[in-house]
Amino acid sequence: MINSTLLINNRNWGRIIRSWNSEKLPHALLFHGPEGTGKEGHALELAALLNCNAITNDEPCGSCPSCKKTKSFQHGNVKLIIPLPRGKIKSSEDSIEKAFSGASLKEYWELLKQKEADPYFPIRLSDANTILINSIRDLKHDLALSTVNNEWRIILIFQAEKLCNPSPEAAHSLLKVLEEPPEKTLFILVSSQPRAILDTIHSRCQSLYFPPISVKVLQNRLIQIGADPAQAMVMARISGGNVRLSHELKENSTELMEKLFVFLNACFSSDPSIWNKCIDTTARLKTKDINQMEQLFRCAVLFFRDLLYYSATGSDDEIIYKNKMNKIDKLTKSYHEADWHSCIQHIENTQNYISRNGYLPLQIICMILDIQKSLKGEVYEPFHLSDWTPV
Repeated sequence: MINSTLLINNRNWGRIIRSWNSEKLPHALLFHGPEGTGKEGHALELAALLNCNAITNDEPCGSCPSCKKTKSFQHGNVKLIIPLPRGKIKSSEDSIEKAFSGASLKEYWELLKQKEADPYFPIRLSDANTILINSIRDLKHDLALSTVNNEWRIILIFQAEKLCNPSPEAAHSLLKVLEEPPEKTLFILVSSQPRAILDTIHSRCQSLYFPPISVKVLQNRLIQIGADPAQAMVMARISGGNVRLSHELKENSTELMEKLFVFLNACFSSDPSIWNKCIDTTARLKTKDINQMEQLFRCAVLFFRDLLYYSATGSDDEIIYKNKMNKIDKLTKSYHEADWHSCIQHIENTQNYISRNGYLPLQIICMILDIQKSLKGEVYEPFHLSDWTPV
């Protein structure tokens, strides 16, 4: 393989190899599934395989000139299409080169270098929200030319859902070549939002689903790269099967756990100063990186999930925060009438409201008050506009 850190999906890879060995490889594939499951990495591995000079055990060797060029995005017959900024592009006839400024071109190459080192690294250019029709026109021009050494030509389209955002003109332009591709040409579309792709494109591709990576596999991977077992279990659960996210969580786990303590302390406290600290912590995370804020909420949900599980079973078999068992045991005994399921709903609803630009301080305070009602076993009654209607 060209990248030894990629967790191979044996089912999908085996299906591809069987098609390849029987000379029935489809002309277009759609790799879809959640973020961080190795879809793009598998696309690169397949691109390397098709032109590898020394295939070994149905895998690209990773060391021949062709494999090295594919891995570094320098292979003449492997074309990458991703969302790009508009730059100085004024019309669909303009060269795709006009999309790049000096700064964006530098950013682009830096992102490719990071992708070369990490198959799970997402290539996301600043101000790039759509796959431009100019990229598809440029592709069509390239396809009209002969390939180098009669090799396979592979077109990688990452974030393929952006073919249709904000308009489907790039997708419509792609349809013609998908219908009648040149010989020895393979399209690999990759997307975590396949429903946003036109049905007409779906129908021309063979789909392969990449499910979330299992908690056990992620936990073992995290332990291999230096996480302790307890930390690895928590990070693997929080990441939701996303390898990239699990690595990020490992690197920031100490800071994240400190913020989680602030968040949970506020949920069980009647001190407004502690509430304000929670508001400040959450607001800073939202301003810095909303993804980190969402990670904090997910950690909190999993902690309350542990409280729900332990209060119902008295067992720690499925507990995520095993290193906090003393605290979990104490809380479930102290709040024996608590409705832990409602607490989880309050947290999830608050995250949703804040993500939709609800006023954060008010949302956090309401969440804390609702959680504390649920801790007493009080029935949660959502607010309705009719509650304000005069009698």
